[in-house]
Amino acid sequence: MGVDLGIEPVWQFIARASASRDKGDYQEAEFYARKAVFADQGVGAAYVLLCEILEKLGKKDEAERCLRAGLDSCTGDVALTSMGAQFLIKNGRLDDAERFIRNAISTETDVAGYRLLLAVVLQQRGDLEHAEESVRRAILLDNTSGDAYSLYGVILWKKGQHDEAMKYVAHALELKPGDAATHLNYAIILEGSGKFAEAEEHYKKALEIRPEWPEVKARYDKLRYRLNDPTETLKKANTMKVASPEEAETLYKKALEMREDSPDAHNDYGVFLWERKRVAEAGEHLRKAADLKPGWATPQYNMALNLLDQGKLAEAETYFRRTLGLYPAFPDGHFLYANTLFRLHRLPEAEEHYKKAIELKPDHKRAHANYAQLLKALGRLPESEEQQKLAA
Repeated sequence: MGVDLGIEPVWQFIARASASRDKGDYQEAEFYARKAVFADQGVGAAYVLLCEILEKLGKKDEAERCLRAGLDSCTGDVALTSMGAQFLIKNGRLDDAERFIRNAISTETDVAGYRLLLAVVLQQRGDLEHAEESVRRAILLDNTSGDAYSLYGVILWKKGQHDEAMKYVAHALELKPGDAATHLNYAIILEGSGKFAEAEEHYKKALEIRPEWPEVKARYDKLRYRLNDPTETLKKANTMKVASPEEAETLYKKALEMREDSPDAHNDYGVFLWERKRVAEAGEHLRKAADLKPGWATPQYNMALNLLDQGKLAEAETYFRRTLGLYPAFPDGHFLYANTLFRLHRLPEAEEHYKKAIELKPDHKRAHANYAQLLKALGRLPESEEQQKLAA
């Protein structure tokens, strides 16, 4: 009967580490991967697994040390050499990566993975001709590599050969349907070809596979924003709001469904409601437009007018100030602000804005007339009479 010395073979440790990694327990996975390396320092797979786990745990420096130790112990191990090249590429060390890969190719010329990694480096540098040559060699050596077909598609896309690019990446997806990077590449090419709906599906697929990938999320959100642009819907609604108000309102609501955070949609719908005497409803949308785009004078002004209609003078004053802060050369803005201040019995301030309205538009009859009334209230009758003449 044999004696159990408590030392498990390296491959059993690798199996345990892999199982722990697959269930998301990276601490336990690290423990078993380290035992695998300790059990047999000549097995490249143990180093590869430990490096992957350390990177997942954010232990970047330890991962690099592990990789170097593995390369020293397992000379010629293809998986470790490939991982070393990928590490250098990921960290932007393209010169080091190219030297490392070319050195590997000099000893083993027919490894498809090395040719593919060289193509990655050359493509990132913009050397598309040599990148294409290298990836084609990779495909000749291994015509089942989805990564190679995907990269070839990207290179062809960058060279302007869009139809060919699409074919290669589509074939890559047939080979690797569960690969997020391939779905991303295909989505980018589809979007660049104007096939937005198809592109959206592949961005979504990439996110399903790798939900934590920020580049995919950013591209997907940007495309969704582009697809949900309400501009044309708003144009149509604004064109037909007089002739077919019910249909126009349906379109305004559709525009807001497309982009609930659109200041244009809220402003235009607010104006539409206001024109139909639905003042309170209009105010909700105009206020939303003003809040969404505080640097846009139009909704600030519309909101000020809406508040005047509701008799809310003090609040209207706030929006007039915002309007004139954004658009100081606006005669009607100064005129209506002056009227508001007049009604609030703030006569000196009202006078400033009547004068500004007249300065900007000397023939502003209503400004002259109301300024005359203010001067009369201040007891400055000769000046009031002069303004009355200008208002006539």
